[in-house]
Amino acid sequence: MRQELILEGVARVAERHLDWEGELRPEMHLVEDLELDSLKLLTLAVEIENHFRICLDEEDEAAIETVADLVQAIERKVAG
Repeated sequence: MRQELILEGVARVAERHLDWEGELRPEMHLVEDLELDSLKLLTLAVEIENHFRICLDEEDEAAIETVADLVQAIERKVAG
């Protein structure tokens, strides 16, 4: 799956479940730029898993700091 399509899916999840408005760019940090607290991070993880039909493990989640990290993790799970 192409990264652009994954980014679009992440943006849809963020809009629908996190009330995110505006552009979602790969370099954005989930905590600092998107201002996600622990509950919103959990919501994002669960809804990403549902949307893409994948399962993120703790190792994946620990390595995700930016939108680009999230997109790459989704890409690995979808491909693998």
